[in-house]
Parts: sequence; C-alpha cells; structure tokens
Amino acid sequence: MALLWLSILIFKTITISGCSIKGSFQGLYSYQDRTSKIAHSLIQKPTTFICNLVQPDSPIVYLVNGVELKKCLEQHEKSLVYLWRPKCSSDVCISPGLIQSLCQKNGIELFIVAEYYDYEIMSLNHPVKRPILGIDCNFYSSHLTKKYVSMFMADLLGSENMSQSNYFFLFNYGCLQSMSEDIKKLEM
Repeated sequence: MALLWLSILIFKTITISGCSIKGSFQGLYSYQDRTSKIAHSLIQKPTTFICNLVQPDSPIVYLVNGVELKKCLEQHEKSLVYLWRPKCSSDVCISPGLIQSLCQKNGIELFIVAEYYDYEIMSLNHPVKRPILGIDCNFYSSHLTKKYVSMFMADLLGSENMSQSNYFFLFNYGCLQSMSEDIKKLEM
C-alpha cells in the first residue's frame, strides 16, 4: 500500500511541475510528409533509374527503397552506402562533402541515404557527386524510423537482423563486403 501511495505522489509531483519534452523526435520519426509540405520540390520520386541520377543545381532528395538501390550498386565495382543522419553530432557522423572527398580518393562510388528528413539541412547544396537519397517511408508503410530503416536494410542487405548501429556499408558489385559504425574502422 505504501508503494502505491509513493507512486501516486511521484506521478502528481511530475504532472504538477509541468514536465515536458522539448525538441523534435527526429531520428524516431521520418518527417517525410512534413518536409514535403514545407518544400514541395525538395523530395521527389525519381523518373529514371537511380543510377542515372545526377546532382541537380538545386537540392533534391530522391525517394528510394532498398531493392532499387541494390540494383544500382550491382553496377559498380566499389560503392559505399552511407546511412546519413542529418542532425547527428557524434564523432562517427560525417558531413556529406567530407565522405564524398574520402570516396573520391579511394575510387569508391558514394550513395548517401538519409535516415530521416530534415528540411533545414537537406535544403543545402552539399558538395556531392550524386543526389542525396531518402528512404521512401510510404513504400515501407511506416514513418517510424526504426521500422522503415530495418525494412530498407533488409531489402538492401538481404537480412532483417542487421545492426541499427552501422552507418557505412561497403559493396563490391552489389555484394556487401564490410560494414561499420565508424568510417575509420571500415576496410576500404
């Protein structure tokens, strides 16, 4: 009985003190629809095979699924998929321009795939060779990041049991060679 009263007291203290969550849920939720409403032309479905897409003059994020990207990777001897988290400030998160420079030095074709949508960062012109890709949440019928990323990675890698902590995936003609949470640990 004392535990019940203690629980009620704690609950009342929290609700009376005005406890609230500040900030966004980016990283937990896609924001694909919200970003599309802010800038209609920023997020688009490609009208051509994604391997044929070129970096446009103004920013465009092209919607893809894992199967489409896998077909494209099969055409390149060495390619890197970077699962980009736009608001990430961790040491393992790298700017699109920096990862593009590293890939060019190593003769690797880069595909940047945004894990979630952020208008502020995606509307910038990033110095990359290919347009940034975004996971098509509608294709996966979910806007919950963990769910649609898992399904995307299953399509791309052929397994639903992939670790959520990896950002970098190195391929050889579409076959996964290595993956890592840190580019410095990836065998290129």
